[in-house]
Amino acid sequence: MDLKKKNVIWFVFYLLNSILLIFWGTLIFWLIKSHIIWDPLMFLLIFIPLLFLIIIPLYFFIKSIVKIARNFKIQERLKFSKKCLIASFFIAFFVWSLSILAFVLYFFPNAQLYNYDDGPYLLWNDNPKTTMTIIWHTKNPSESVLEFGESIGDMEIFRISALEKRHIVKLRNLKAGTLYHYKITDFSAVIYNFTTAPSAITPFNFTAISDTHAGLDPSEYGAVIDAMTLYQYDFIINAGDVGPFYGEELDGWHVFFNHMERHASTSPYMVAIGNHEYGFDIFARNFKYFFPYNYVEDWGHYYSFDYSNAHFIMIDVFQNQLDWGGFLLEAQEAWLSQDLALNKDKWLFVVLHAPLYSTGDYNMNLKLSNQLAPIFYENQVDVVLSGHDHHYEAFWTNRTESWGGTYFFVTGGGGGDLDDFIMYRDRNPWKSWWHNASIEAYQNDYNTRNNQIYGELTHHFMHFELNGTNLHVKAIRENGSLIQEFFITK
Repeated sequence: MDLKKKNVIWFVFYLLNSILLIFWGTLIFWLIKSHIIWDPLMFLLIFIPLLFLIIIPLYFFIKSIVKIARNFKIQERLKFSKKCLIASFFIAFFVWSLSILAFVLYFFPNAQLYNYDDGPYLLWNDNPKTTMTIIWHTKNPSESVLEFGESIGDMEIFRISALEKRHIVKLRNLKAGTLYHYKITDFSAVIYNFTTAPSAITPFNFTAISDTHAGLDPSEYGAVIDAMTLYQYDFIINAGDVGPFYGEELDGWHVFFNHMERHASTSPYMVAIGNHEYGFDIFARNFKYFFPYNYVEDWGHYYSFDYSNAHFIMIDVFQNQLDWGGFLLEAQEAWLSQDLALNKDKWLFVVLHAPLYSTGDYNMNLKLSNQLAPIFYENQVDVVLSGHDHHYEAFWTNRTESWGGTYFFVTGGGGGDLDDFIMYRDRNPWKSWWHNASIEAYQNDYNTRNNQIYGELTHHFMHFELNGTNLHVKAIRENGSLIQEFFITK
């Protein structure tokens, strides 16, 4: 190989690696600018690797590029020391490996390899009055063929001829407030049904759970579903940590879908993403693969929807991967404020996995409450649902305000192991498996003293019945007994 070709190869080698280093450096500075990296210690821990892994190698690469570029004219043989060459290839290997890994994780979730017959389950990613999305999974690629209609004896056929393992059928132009039946040809002989959202303000019911952890053994999610069968509900809210321990564990998703199909095949299933939907799947692409909601942006997993005279906002508090459960990025925070402001005339429900207030294992999240509590107060949010801590708990803030204040419910007893560490920890342990704030506050902090109502270590779900300006809330144990109930007027 002649000298000129060698110089060109080295020039391209250093140039490509410099471009990748600039990309990663720009990304990290964007994270800092977006306040993902915010406190001094975290900044220091990021800046040192940034200095050594990006700035110094980038200086070396650019210096080499300039040296080679000048050599194009004089055409002399360039000599690099053995240490220089080893360092160059090591840095290049690291940068390219990191880039390829990020590319694969983002664009090719391992959920595409999902090899189970699961579903069906319902969700909304468009207007609940006139659409319904039906999803099921098959081991082998096949057409998506579905029969549906208002009458079992007169159903029309919907067909997508493309061969897929993930089948997504979005039914459009449906009648509001109407019962429909459907059957998935060549998948199941069962005839399911669903009802579209009403066109006018109409009484409705929904259930709320969190931390079902159905992919873990043991999980009480099945028992919680059994308790739900005694109640009517139009849709299901899950505040995250639904199935596997980590989002990339496909077996865990399969176990979850086996349970979930029992009630999500007839009632839309709306999830606010939790930390266990991430894991090594740092972009949570599997969650987005299984639950293709109408997300506001590709980077985050947040969205909202209307039902009757209520507005539901599903937040992604783990979009910020470098500050686990910390706070929202600027774009999501701005969207949240705007979305709430535009819907003040409705009942406002906000769902997020990590609780602002809790006496459970993760306790009070001051950073999150400092960011979100003022937004909730300004927009007069009625109910905030969360999980993360595996117990039931209720808080009521701003209760003396004319609009009634905000109820915060921790509903993390949807199936996963209860957080019995609460009973034995050195810091503010619970004295029994339940505690009533009117008798004794278990923590001497402002929120517990002034806002906490009740807490209990128990598997449970919540049931909401909304009728115009009246909301009836029940917290129900897995054995069907009532924990407590609230009658709220707006």
